[in-house]
Amino acid sequence: MVDVAVVGGGPAGSSAALTLARAGLETLVIDRSQFPRPKACGEYLSAGAVAQLRTLGVERDLVGAAAPLRGIRLSGNGVRVELRFSQPGWALPRAQLDDALLRSAITAGARFSHARLEDLTEEETGRTLTVREPDGETRAIRARFVIGADGAHSMVAKKLGLTMPQRGIQRFALGGHYAGFGDLEPFVEMFVEGSSYFAVNPFDAARANVMVIVRENDLAARKNDVDSFIRERARELSGNASRFADARLEGKRVAVGPLAHATRGVRAGRVLLAGDAAGFIDPFTGQGVYLALLAGIAAAQTIVSALDTPAAARSAQRGYEADLTREMRQRNRLARIVRSVVRSAALSKRAARNLERDPGRAQLLIDAIAGCGPLEPALRFSNLLRLVA
Repeated sequence: MVDVAVVGGGPAGSSAALTLARAGLETLVIDRSQFPRPKACGEYLSAGAVAQLRTLGVERDLVGAAAPLRGIRLSGNGVRVELRFSQPGWALPRAQLDDALLRSAITAGARFSHARLEDLTEEETGRTLTVREPDGETRAIRARFVIGADGAHSMVAKKLGLTMPQRGIQRFALGGHYAGFGDLEPFVEMFVEGSSYFAVNPFDAARANVMVIVRENDLAARKNDVDSFIRERARELSGNASRFADARLEGKRVAVGPLAHATRGVRAGRVLLAGDAAGFIDPFTGQGVYLALLAGIAAAQTIVSALDTPAAARSAQRGYEADLTREMRQRNRLARIVRSVVRSAALSKRAARNLERDPGRAQLLIDAIAGCGPLEPALRFSNLLRLVA
């Protein structure tokens, strides 16, 4: 029996495993993928995410590969707004981020198993995980605690009965790494039209992560010419056909979705959910990696506390659920507010004028979203009314 089985080797899972291993706990990370793995999403890291990497002691291993980002340029509905970060964020390929985190966890003493979770059953002293190896063989793994960090389609959440059904038209992200720009500056560029948007996250002046968010029915209608569809939507949303004329895909095109996952809770017995497995936040505001790292570290600290003081285990787990649920609720609210503003022409223009008149409030909001400023002031009802009214 291991102390903790961590399902998922992404930012949430590896940050949890690193924290657990450093605390001296026998930790096993289980993931269906081998690392490094290509994953062209979540490649914008906010200042808050960079700070979490610094806390974990892995920032120095990544800083040379990361491109500093100074702010966001948001265009849509005839409005263009530039919002500068008070602290720089990063553009960093997920293959490098995930690999560095997992390698750090293994160096600290965690073990890695390339396998797919198939079942999760409860025992008196923990959980039994049934996993399938790449050769098709299954084996059972017993663990005192489990962290489900297996993403927005979490098998752990599903087996716990925590996954909530999604309603309405779903959205997907399409894109990948593109080269051939030549004029990119250290700003994330966002082009918005209704429920669709297009993001350019630059690695340097010529290369960027390019993602287009589209509705499921639009994707279905163009499934046979997806690459042309991506280029077409990018030109339409940006309003600049010539700028993307020479852009070319490097490597594989990526499709991610549906961009939705909600749960009834983030814990069940000796199992804690972290990262997207605990609930998916709209990627528009770029809070995903920050929340994944935050939750992974917090889940690990909760288990360390529970094992150190068994009598307080339930209290520690309830505290984790309360803290993470509050954090996600507040960040979801921020994301909904921002989306409602940028999707409306009238609100976009009004908000742009108010932000220009009151840059302090603009900085308050962008710092809160980036995880390097307090949430509560940005969420005060009167402040938000002044921002969008």
